[in-house]
Formats: sequence, structure tokens, C-alpha cells
Amino acid sequence: MTAVPHPPQATTVPQDRLLAAGSQAEPARRQRTWLYLLLLALLLVPALLPLLRPGFYVSDDGRFHVYRIAALANAWQQGVLYPRLFPEFGFDYGQAVLNFYAPLSYFPGAAAALVVGPAAAAELLVALGFILAALAAYGYGRYLWGSAAGVLAAVVYTYTPYHLADAYLRGAIPEHFAFVFPPLLLWAYTAAFRARNPWPPLLWGSLAWAGLVLTHNLTALLMVPVAVLHLLIIAFTSHRRPASPALADRLSREWSTRIIGVVGSLALAAGMTAAFWLPALAESRYVGLALGPSRGYENHLLAAPDLLRRSLFYFQNAPDSLGEIYPWSWFSVALLGAGLVVLLIRWRQHRLPANTPLIAFHLVVASTALFMTTVAALPLWSPLTPVLGHLQYPWRFLLLEAVGLMGIAAALPVLLPRLRPELLVAVVAVIAIAVAMAGLPIEPLPLPDAETWMPQRMWQEDASAGQVGATWTGEFLPLTVAEQRWALGRPADASAIPPWSPPSSWPPRVALTQLAYAGLAAEVDTATPLQLRLHQFHLPGWNATIDGLPVPTYPSTDLGLVTIDVPAGSYAVNIGFGATPTRIAGSLISLAALAAWIALVWWQARSSRSLLATSLVVALLAGALVLNGWGLGRRTWTPQPVQATLEDVAVLLAVDSRALPGQNAAEVTLYWLALRPLAENYKAFVHLLGLDGAVLAQHDGDPVGGFTPTTRWQAGE
Repeated sequence: MTAVPHPPQATTVPQDRLLAAGSQAEPARRQRTWLYLLLLALLLVPALLPLLRPGFYVSDDGRFHVYRIAALANAWQQGVLYPRLFPEFGFDYGQAVLNFYAPLSYFPGAAAALVVGPAAAAELLVALGFILAALAAYGYGRYLWGSAAGVLAAVVYTYTPYHLADAYLRGAIPEHFAFVFPPLLLWAYTAAFRARNPWPPLLWGSLAWAGLVLTHNLTALLMVPVAVLHLLIIAFTSHRRPASPALADRLSREWSTRIIGVVGSLALAAGMTAAFWLPALAESRYVGLALGPSRGYENHLLAAPDLLRRSLFYFQNAPDSLGEIYPWSWFSVALLGAGLVVLLIRWRQHRLPANTPLIAFHLVVASTALFMTTVAALPLWSPLTPVLGHLQYPWRFLLLEAVGLMGIAAALPVLLPRLRPELLVAVVAVIAIAVAMAGLPIEPLPLPDAETWMPQRMWQEDASAGQVGATWTGEFLPLTVAEQRWALGRPADASAIPPWSPPSSWPPRVALTQLAYAGLAAEVDTATPLQLRLHQFHLPGWNATIDGLPVPTYPSTDLGLVTIDVPAGSYAVNIGFGATPTRIAGSLISLAALAAWIALVWWQARSSRSLLATSLVVALLAGALVLNGWGLGRRTWTPQPVQATLEDVAVLLAVDSRALPGQNAAEVTLYWLALRPLAENYKAFVHLLGLDGAVLAQHDGDPVGGFTPTTRWQAGE
């Protein structure tokens, strides 16, 4: 007899049992997620261990960022939340660092500095950058391929050698912090084409772009073509035309709506950051940035002998082979090659995994980034010098290499489905950490709080390097400064100082009535017209009034000092650093875009509690910045008047003194009015006397910490 199989019988499962099964699976899934996050936390420990050493560490730029964190914290102590100008930078001549350099990463650093000091705050900022970037990569990888993929993405993203070099060798803290945003951008706009409600990811995408623009200008520039390619791939692969014409028409309208939403999201990001980028672009023509891009990148492109590190362990090579160039890592090349080979094999087997277009995207990004660091890419660099020349160094493309490798690593579980995900995580993590951490050079740098809160150490380092403003390229130095950078903190050539004869009824009387952060009010009584100069470089934003009426400010002398003309008579004079037309326009655009973003959150994304909470925080911060810009909370004070005239040399107008908490030191500020150019370098001294008249402490030397000798003084300064 022949057995005839019975057709399978349908089984009916009661609804309550299905719900029970779902409710049992959810806690298990949640527990698995937490276990992967715990694993990720453990895998991040090696990257953070160097920060546990006492003191700071030697790096190319790290101490510059410590000084900027301290300057921002000092501004906060004087009630200024967003100081575009650091008056103490550049030997106390002032430089508008945060008018041109993205400020966002310094804000958490300044908050921490008020508690733990600037150097420790910078290290906390580095740690926060590693943690947030890893979490962003984990979220992106998990969204596409699951929790194991998220851990793989985070580990490879963290231990790409350039990521560690950015933090520990270059000390490029804002660029290091910018690693947080590329995974968030890719995650948000991928979800915008896949989520049932695209508004939450689109609004998160706006915020991520705004964060990147406000964190590091050049990384934002690098990410533009990557983001465009990503959006084209996502948009193209998500546009499907089903057989039903009615359904096709509905899906086509929905797809078009999402495209429009992406454009609107990007426009919102541009608008929200206009308060920064609009003045930065418009006013850059007044400072060293206007000198334009250079072809210096030609000296740092990789030739064939330099492509790969000699050791499998990236940093176990001769130290002199780092710095000028950053070669490829064997691990990075192996991961890129493995991803490409496995994907080609799966393609030939007609077994392409999920999200194959995104895997291909990451392969293209990583390989293109590596190519752009080589001399073979020079034909691309040369015609694009007006844009790429601003990057300064080809190795910045290695940040995009990390972005590409992140996606390749995340895709390994679907590229190699026969291997257990846990095994993949273990193998890749061990190799990535060993390759990147072995031999990582960390050299201690003593940087006591007392030396970071005060600018003298910064000035000394500038003078030793022949630079100005805690930077290597003078990009924030006004073009009206004719003196050489290396000479600014040194005595002037006395033989070049012209003879001077005092006018009649000399000297004028100047009484400081009120001081503020980057501003002053004074009563001026002069019998003859007076050129009144500040010991500050002239920049857009310096404004002045005489008896309440606006008067022009202009640069004068070879130092380009802020100058106003005071006619003969008695006047109330106010001078301060504040708004410009482009700063006002940028702020208004940003406020309008922020209002639109918040309105969209409450209109289209009320189901997202995290977005609602974020919108409230954004609204509070924006309101605080606006009110503070109008003067609310800004500190003013009146110094102790002295009015001591030293012959025809100078008048000591006033003095300030304050104890520095926890530093066993006092800061004493002398306010001088120079009466004439001087051919001699006089010394200023401060003595602290005890009750019995004995000298307890003293400071003697050239003014401004020794970096403005009196041969640099100008009449009326």
C-alpha cells in the first residue's frame, strides 16, 4: 500500500497565549540588550585607561584646547555664556576664537572645569567623546543588524587607530568629539526612509547635523559628500513600485514626502547653526583665515613605501614615522578587504544579505577615504584645493575611514551567518584593541590648575614657539596686525620709535567707572583731541559710544589696536565687544529655525518623549543665550581708582585684586594709560606687605606677564 501524507493541520493559538509569549520575549530581549551594552562598556575600558594617569599628556594641540576650556569657564564666571572673544588670548590683545572655531565641544568642558579644573575637564571631555561615539555607533549598527552588530560597530569605530591618535597624539579634542555625530546622521536618515513616522528621525537628524557643525567645521565639510551619497542610496533603494497602480501611487507620494522632509531637515540644521557659521564666513576676511587654503597637504600624502605600518600593532613603530603622516593600519585594510571579498562571494552565490546597499556604501566610504590619503589622489586634490585645502592634512580623511569600517564591522554577522555573533565580537574586539592599544605613546604633561586658569603659561608657550593665540597658524590674528607673530610678545626696536613731544594741557584725565568682560566705561577729560586705544586687537564687533552716541572704532598702529577719537572736552565713553550685522542676522535665523524645529517636535513627534524633553532643553538654552546676549546676568565691576601719574610716562588708573580659590595665590591687575611711546622697557612691580611692612610676596617684570614691554606701549593706550 502507498501511504498518502495528510496535509498539515492548521493550529489555532489563543490570543492570550500569543500575548503571553510576546510578553515573555520582551524581557529576554531587553536583558540581552543590556548584556551587550555591559560588554561594550567593558570593551571601552582600554581606550579610557590612559586618562587615569595623573596630569595631562603631551600632544600636538591638546594644551591649546585646555586653555580654551579655561577661557570659556572664566567667561562664564563673568556672566558671559557665549564669548566670541577671549580677551586674554594673544598676549592679552584678544582673539575672537569662538567667532570662527566651532564652540560646542568646549561647553561641557567648561562646565567640568568649574568643578575639577581645566586639564582634568579636557580629559573628561576626551572620555565623553569616546563613550558617546561608541554609543552612537552601537545604535546605528544595532538598528541595521542587531545588538552584536552594534557592539562590533562600536568597537571598530573606537579602536580605529586614527580615532585614538586624534585624542592622544594630536590632542584634537573638538575633532575627536566630532566622531559622535556621523553614526547619528547615518542612523537618523536611514530611519527616516524606513520608519512608519519619519518625523522623529528627521528631527533627530537636524539636531545631529547642528551638533556636528557646532563641534568641528572641517568634519562637517568632510561629511557633506558622504551624507549626500548615503541619502541617494537610501532614497533609491527605498523607492519600490508594487504591481497595484493605486498602491504604487500612494507609496510614490509617501516617498516624495520623505524626500521633501529630508531637505527640510537639512534646512533646519543650517538655520539652527546660522548664528555661528554666518558670522564665521562673513567676518573671516578680517583675520588670517582670509589668507585662504594652502597646498600644504602635498607634504603629507602617503607614497607607496609609507602606505602601511611596518608592525601589525599600529603604534609599535618608530615615533618619527607618525605626525607628518598617518599610514594605513593592517587591521583596517584586512577588514576592508574581508568585507569586500565576502560580499562578492555572497553576490555570486545570489545570497546577498539584508541592507546590502548600505554595506556597499560603507565599503566605498572606507576605500575612498584611504585613497584620498595617498599621492595617487593628487589629481583630485589639486583642482579641489579651494575646498580641500582648508582640511590642511590628508589624514583627516581617516575619520571617514572609521565611518566606513564601522559599517563593515556591523555587517559581519549577516556576511558570515554561519559564525556565532558572540564569537565574531570576541575575535574582532581582541584584534582591534590589541592592534590599536599596543605601544600607544602617552607622555605625561604636568599642567597644574594654577597655570591653566591664568594665561601666563599660554603666553610663554606662544612666545617660545613664535606664535600667538594658542594655535599654530595664526588663523585668528587680524590682518591689520602688521607686526610679525614671533615679535608680538617681545620688546620693540627702540631705535625705530619716533621722537614724541607732548601736546599742551597734557596729560588727559581718564577714570575707569565700570569694567565688564571685554568692555569698559570711562570718564574722559581732555583739553586736546585724544586717540584712545585699548590693549586689544581690532576686530568686527568692537563698538563705542561717546555720551551715548555711536562713534566708529578703527585699528591703529602696527598692532591694529582698537581705537576711537575723543574730541576735546569731558565725556562718558563706553567701549565693548558685541554685535555685528551678520551676528544679529545669524542669531535671528537660528531663533526662527529653532522655533520651527520645536514646533515640529510638538506637532509631528509628540509620541517621542526623548524628543519632547530635548526640545524643552533646547528652548531653555536658546532663551538663556538670548537673554544673556541682551546683558542679563553679565557681571560688571568698578576697580579701585589710583590715578597716580608717573612723570610723562604713564598713569596708573586703577587696580583690581582677588584671591584665587584653592591656589594659594592672588591675581592683581593694574590698569595703565600710556602717555607717550617709550624707548625704554620699564618694569612694573606688585608687593604684598604684611602688617609689619615686610614683603610677603612680590612680582616684578614687564607688564602683561612680561609680554608687553613698555617699548610696545602706544600713546593713549
